[in-house]
Amino acid sequence: MFKENYIITGQIVCETGLHIGGSTDSIEIGGSDNPVIRDSVTKLPFIPGSSLKGKLRSLLELYDPDSAKNVISGRNSGDPSDDDSVLAAQIFGISSNDHKNQDFPTRIIVRDSFPNQKTVDLWNEKEEVVAGAEYKYENQINRINSRANPRNIERVPKGSEFDFEIVFSVYEGDSKELIKGVFQSMLLLEDNYLGGSGSRGFGKVKFENITVEKRDASYYKEVKEADKIIENGTIAEAIAVLQ
Repeated sequence: MFKENYIITGQIVCETGLHIGGSTDSIEIGGSDNPVIRDSVTKLPFIPGSSLKGKLRSLLELYDPDSAKNVISGRNSGDPSDDDSVLAAQIFGISSNDHKNQDFPTRIIVRDSFPNQKTVDLWNEKEEVVAGAEYKYENQINRINSRANPRNIERVPKGSEFDFEIVFSVYEGDSKELIKGVFQSMLLLEDNYLGGSGSRGFGKVKFENITVEKRDASYYKEVKEADKIIENGTIAEAIAVLQ
């Protein structure tokens, strides 16, 4: 039975350039064959909820011993965790597939994250930023003849901020370890990377100005105000409050 929702909001701040790849169906002259993904309406970069959720899940599966064991063992062999007794599967859910009929519902919704107005203004001020992205030029060097193979990759510039929202649902009998696991995965991401080319310096992000609201069943029945757990805090502060 449903107990409550936690609404987690804040900003994802790019501490280095960020590249989450988009379509290469059409390439303009002088453009990049490695473009970032863009919103079809504004034509500006955004962070898909699927990219953020997938990264949070994979990092938690590597961090949590039972989840990691489930990923690498048996029929799973690299697929997302599918044992409903492990932390990652309990948070992010299990989809039915050819191996099983089990369908463990997710506890988490990760929305698409869009740039805030401060960031749009920053992009508009910089000549080298076009439609929210810059070109990063690189050279691939042949180890034998030293021939250079220049290439460019489009990326969102350092300092960009995206507003994020995560909804975490709690049901009767759920452990507090589940929502703590969400924040643990966010901490893990801060020391990893989001998007592509992370080993080459891209994708370092930080979660800032975190606000957590609790909305129990009466909130939806009586349309009353939500219980604000933390406002404009850090991940560590959120974990401490939710102990």
